[in-house]
Amino acid sequence: MLLSDDEKYMPGPALFYRKDVRDEIKKLRDITPEKLIRLRDELTAKRISWYQKMEPELRLDSLDPVENGYRLLLRKLGINPEEAPVVLKTSDKIVFHSQNFCPTLEACRILDLDTRMICKQLNEGPTDALMKQLNPRLEFSRNYEKLRPYCEYCEEMIMVREE
Repeated sequence: MLLSDDEKYMPGPALFYRKDVRDEIKKLRDITPEKLIRLRDELTAKRISWYQKMEPELRLDSLDPVENGYRLLLRKLGINPEEAPVVLKTSDKIVFHSQNFCPTLEACRILDLDTRMICKQLNEGPTDALMKQLNPRLEFSRNYEKLRPYCEYCEEMIMVREE
């Protein structure tokens, strides 16, 4: 889906010097549903491989599974809690507002792609698969009504699925 004219984005030149943004642009240029599926599957495999490699040193020692899921995601993305502040925490759910730099967001803005579609199809499944490596009952999802650039943050959550 293309953005409307009033949602068009004009990136600063420094953005194009970032390798992570250039890589995302390259991946998402001329995207097709088939290519999205392939990219999603590749990202899932990379996240699972990363977890298996990093598991011995992760030190996620909280007894709270959603807290561990949140810590795992911060670690994987290389961000700190200030970039994804928790706005709701219960025994079975944590909701946070991601505000960190996101190459996928920037590539979508540059290419006039809708983040609601790209993030749902490309990133949500691999992130959920990462959570399930930690605990098969964990689920990751997003609120697609509160997603950048349509909102100031991406509202994301980790929940414990009932057995």
